[in-house]
Amino acid sequence: MISSWQIFTVLACWLAFVSCSAGGSEPSYKSRKLSKWLELYQKADPNSPEEARARNAVQAIGTNAIPTLMRMLTSEDLETQEAAKHGFEILGSAAAPAVPALASLLTGTNKVARYCAAEALAGIGAPALPALMAGLTNRSFAIGTDSALGIAQLGTVAEPAIPIFLSDLQNPNHFYRERAADALGKLHLQPDIVVPALTNLLNDPTNAVRWIAINSLGQFGPAARSAVPALMPYLTNSDFDVAAKNALRKIAPEVLTNVPSR
Repeated sequence: MISSWQIFTVLACWLAFVSCSAGGSEPSYKSRKLSKWLELYQKADPNSPEEARARNAVQAIGTNAIPTLMRMLTSEDLETQEAAKHGFEILGSAAAPAVPALASLLTGTNKVARYCAAEALAGIGAPALPALMAGLTNRSFAIGTDSALGIAQLGTVAEPAIPIFLSDLQNPNHFYRERAADALGKLHLQPDIVVPALTNLLNDPTNAVRWIAINSLGQFGPAARSAVPALMPYLTNSDFDVAAKNALRKIAPEVLTNVPSR
């Protein structure tokens, strides 16, 4: 049952979004507008004083930035959308009030807005996990895929989603197996249960599934050592030898010593 607080939150975010879209004022910090701070952030070198100054400015603006960020996220300009995603990432969990509005975009029909919403939710972090998990289990494969891409960026916060991905490894549709294997590799969490599941995929009838499984095992590094015997035969398979070698180089490089070069 939806609580009155949830209804209030959704309405508040929607009204803020509508107000901003209609030309609401853009918040500023030290006489510089939010969009200009985000522009500086995008142009600054990583870990530079300029980047830190822009980050601090956006954080100082805080939740007042949300209406403008929502407007920017739904614009048709790619650089503006990218700036908005950075804004949500900078605010992190402080942008939690935007989750309901972003969740609505995530399940919408606009493909670009849906992808941007997933990225923005990933930037918010833990408060956005329930919305992303709801998207992951949506009947629409496209919505689920964008949600999976967002979840894969959450690190240890995403652990509650691992059972869903493990279940999808058994899905009759190979696209679901590919999506789940890719996400599990990017997360590289819980190797005790995930590495054996990915190793089983090395016998999958679909080449793309096997390729992704090999790549994902590599992302576990030494924690995927138990997969080495299953990976070795792929070194002599012309369709998979490069992927297998790259994976083994991360997992157990010593086993490549006596492998002939192709």
